[in-house]
Amino acid sequence: MKKIIHIVGNRPQFIKLAVLYKALQQTGVFEQSILHTGQHFSYEMDALFFEQLHIPAPDHNFHIQHSSPNQFIGLASDAIQEQLVSKTDAAVLLYGDTNSTLAGALAAQRTNTPIIHFEAGVRTGNKSMPEEINRVLTDRLAAVNYCCTQQNLAQLKAEGYGKSIACEALFTGDLMLDAFLQIDAATAPTQLPQTYILCTIHRAANLEDPIKLGNIIKALNEIHDSIPVVMPMHPHTQKKITAFGLTPRFIQLPAVGYPQMKQLMMEAQLLITDSGGASREAYFMKKLSVIVMDHPFWPEIIEAGCSLRADADSDIIKAVVQSTALLQPNFDAAIFGDGSAAKKIATHLVNYL
Repeated sequence: MKKIIHIVGNRPQFIKLAVLYKALQQTGVFEQSILHTGQHFSYEMDALFFEQLHIPAPDHNFHIQHSSPNQFIGLASDAIQEQLVSKTDAAVLLYGDTNSTLAGALAAQRTNTPIIHFEAGVRTGNKSMPEEINRVLTDRLAAVNYCCTQQNLAQLKAEGYGKSIACEALFTGDLMLDAFLQIDAATAPTQLPQTYILCTIHRAANLEDPIKLGNIIKALNEIHDSIPVVMPMHPHTQKKITAFGLTPRFIQLPAVGYPQMKQLMMEAQLLITDSGGASREAYFMKKLSVIVMDHPFWPEIIEAGCSLRADADSDIIKAVVQSTALLQPNFDAAIFGDGSAAKKIATHLVNYL
């Protein structure tokens, strides 16, 4: 059988893994294993997803926690490489742009293991952004790059992929859309107002700067005075809010699994987020969003009139939220494909490997 080794470490990767693992399993020709770096390790951000999404337990969980990004990448790469050395005739499947992704790419390259990268070709133009570095390097090392959008594929071709850079690059659509279509929503964990704005904040650029995080919390508090704001709290976000002595007045929930998050978003009036994954999910659900990032990962959503970008400034965030009422969104552009990304990837891999 053809061997596929999935390398994952965080919540969005678990969601993508759930649908692709199932599609590969249905072909009957793949022997799959899962290596988990431990990048996300709390129950709410890790084990809960494996349970709810029916993902097999990882073959190895390295439990690499509480280290700097460079230390994490080094430790994870060493641990992955040790496993790959004994796994001949295998290919590594990597997801997205996390430190786990880059660690897997480096380990696979050192062991001459073919790299298959999903979610390739995303570019913000900001080379100081950790995700940009991880994705560019992983794209460059990969033998196959699967793209979520046609714009991502065009970007790779413009950079020479498939020509001067020997690599297969294909548009498949987005595994997150597959997950949205396949995984049912579940009741939110508590009674919420009939109308509310949903918010998720977790990106390091916003959390590590006390001024930016303070501005975001201030904006959410003031918006909450007019319309309730609900935030499922990422553990690291809660840690930083406490460390900086900030006082949220909006509704805080514990971190929730994918089905509960889907329900929360379906019932929300609007999403405020710094998450590339959540902004896509809002688009799938035909919900407007405000993205609190300097360089959003998915400008296609903004170009379609379905989202607006905001700086981490309280007055700007409030003004942009009000401006969403003027948008004329096109939610029918099929930016992220038709929900068959996993099937397309599985079919390609059967032939490629």
